[in-house]
Amino acid sequence: MKKKKLSALALIIAPVLVWGQFSHIEVDELENGGVVAGRTYRVYAVMENEGDVIDAIFGESGKPLEISCSSGFYQHPKGSGLAAEVQRYDIQNDATLAYDSWVTIGLEDNYMNSLTAFPPETTFFDAFEEGGTLTTDNGAWFVLPDKRQAMAPEDKRILIAQFTTTGTVNGLINIHGRTKAILDAEGNLEGGAQLIQAEGITFTCGR
Repeated sequence: MKKKKLSALALIIAPVLVWGQFSHIEVDELENGGVVAGRTYRVYAVMENEGDVIDAIFGESGKPLEISCSSGFYQHPKGSGLAAEVQRYDIQNDATLAYDSWVTIGLEDNYMNSLTAFPPETTFFDAFEEGGTLTTDNGAWFVLPDKRQAMAPEDKRILIAQFTTTGTVNGLINIHGRTKAILDAEGNLEGGAQLIQAEGITFTCGR
């Protein structure tokens, strides 16, 4: 029997019927002190409310994910395409590792970071970890939506990536998550969480 190919998103989280939106993308330059070549950028998804959640950034059929760079990404030998695999201890002993290129949801290294990739033994990060383009039409990086790192803090910004390069980064991503449930003054539920699914989001880092 032929197995049906399921999308990354379908396997990560059950569908919800109501739709909401995230606000926008912001890119900050992180001062790297010249310890590595090029400039270091951090990319944030800005939510509409504190407590809103991003649980997955994905690509699927008809909704591809692609992050490319005109001159390649800096990738440290001890780094990884996922921030959850970058060891905090190693960063403390090697300043250049702090500017490795990676993707994430909320956290910048391995400490208490439950970020993972789908499919479990995916290869779509391989080219990125060698400095090339990160692209997929059936993959994602995600955390379970009940994890604190998935929730927007007071400034409403959720870290989703860091890139170091001498060139320009162009990104195309899709975001899945949910809004914060609304409670009244006594803690009773007034409004349930709504689905956030924003597709075809683009961003640029550099000139």
